Amino acid sequence: MTFTATISSTGGTFESSSSAVLTLYDVQSEDVRKTSGLIEFPMPTMDSNGKIVMDLMGASREITIEGIVTTADVPEIYKYARDIAGLQGASGSNNTLISGAQGSAFGQFTYNSYTTSNTIFVVVSEASISSEQGNPESKKYSITMLEYGTLI
Repeated sequence: MTFTATISSTGGTFESSSSAVLTLYDVQSEDVRKTSGLIEFPMPTMDSNGKIVMDLMGASREITIEGIVTTADVPEIYKYARDIAGLQGASGSNNTLISGAQGSAFGQFTYNSYTTSNTIFVVVSEASISSEQGNPESKKYSITMLEYGTLI
């Protein structure tokens, strides 16, 4: 079963449209990974149960979605490819390229996850789109996002 998801821009529209919502067609997979920034200190002459583990960094969530967009309208698929590529560090009116690490809504998005059934505030850490030779009507895409609470 495949899904359709959306990414909404906090501060502007996407490069190829006047909309602040980008539809992610035919999502094949959504991988949600939560990791902790644990630091471990083995105790001299002790077994592993004598280890000290400290949580100094907290936890982070990374979401990777992969999908395929297919349309007979080839110029439209190229516009879509620009929108996917523009997610990383994109913001403002028609995706003025500004570092996604900056605050003030630049590069910040909301993503509607079907795995967690939540709306998540994200920044895009990686976005890619690929095509196969001889198949201009179909593009595969992959987007990796990091959940955030406060962006500085």
